[in-house]
Amino acid sequence: MDLLPKSEAVARLASLQRWMRDQSLDAVFIFQDADLYYFAGTVQAGMLCVPPQGEPLYLVQKSISRARMESAWQRLVPFPGFKKAPVWLQDEGLGNLRRIGIETDVLPASYYLRLRESFPQADFIEASEAIRRIRMIKSAHEIEQVRQAAVMLRTTFEQIPSWIRPGVTELELTARIEGHLRSQGHQGITRMRAFNHRIAYGTLSSGASAAYPTSFPGPVGFVGLYAAVPSGGSERRLAAGEPIMADFVGGYGGYIADKTRIFVLGEPGREMADAHRFVLDLNREIESMLKPGVLCSSIYQHALERVKDSPYAPGFMGTADSQVRFVGHGVGLELDELPLLAGGFDVPLAAGMTIAIEPKIIFAERGGVGIENTYRVTESGFEKLTVFPEEIIAVPI
Repeated sequence: MDLLPKSEAVARLASLQRWMRDQSLDAVFIFQDADLYYFAGTVQAGMLCVPPQGEPLYLVQKSISRARMESAWQRLVPFPGFKKAPVWLQDEGLGNLRRIGIETDVLPASYYLRLRESFPQADFIEASEAIRRIRMIKSAHEIEQVRQAAVMLRTTFEQIPSWIRPGVTELELTARIEGHLRSQGHQGITRMRAFNHRIAYGTLSSGASAAYPTSFPGPVGFVGLYAAVPSGGSERRLAAGEPIMADFVGGYGGYIADKTRIFVLGEPGREMADAHRFVLDLNREIESMLKPGVLCSSIYQHALERVKDSPYAPGFMGTADSQVRFVGHGVGLELDELPLLAGGFDVPLAAGMTIAIEPKIIFAERGGVGIENTYRVTESGFEKLTVFPEEIIAVPI
């Protein structure tokens, strides 16, 4: 099992502690698993207590023995519960905490209330945005994990045409794709930070399924099998001429690469083919803007301007109430990382960002076309990590 290099943990801690000192924080408490891994190298349940300088203290609930095997840090003690935590922190040199940063976007309200009760003298400060912005810039180590996730997507997508046959259900094809990804070392889960959003390996939407309404915060619709878990492939059967949108996530070492390609049994209709060519042209224009200093919001605005006078505006990035207002998103330990290529996100691109860009067009009740690639922003431009043919891939009947 590969462990987080100590040099990575040290650099990440230093970034967080610089922000803490700027904000005059006495500590940051970290609970969420992606953040725990990022700063400590393990996801064992507990509370990572980060001081403004020096090594953090990890109060581990379960399993402390595994945390000792995996953590980049040596200061690990059993989690005594919220009521006793102040005393334990005092004994470890972390007493008299007045300003404490917490992950307000993901921390359960019950945890927050217990913290308020246990540290009545403290003010709790929002730290999630700072953590997410630190994580937004990837190290060479992280980029290599994303690159390996992209490789498993490539080897799997190469097999998809051999699995596409008339009458095969979305579910059957999805199972083939997921099985192959797992055999390539896929981690088996895709983390998302947003409340109540989750996905396994991705989704497979054929024909009208891509226009099916969904609460998932992406442009592609899907039916799924159950209202209780409305995701993944459905029992709909593949049919000639209908676009098959394969939108899947590779997962390696905790890190994610995101990719979409369009397949079709036989030949696509002219309308779909024309729309796909439009998307590929737009994607090349977006690629030309991928360089340090370009505002994320300006890329999204360019896409809107390009689409608004076209026949594709009603279905750009989804249809009706399922339309979304972005054209790209960061990927890393989570699928919904920063930056966002969206209106109002006036942050300049910077070297080290890893971004999934996904211009897509969905036709109501008929299906969708489009593309998604994961990119690394470099000092002079970009590197496309998800290398694979981008035109519609026709499968002979």
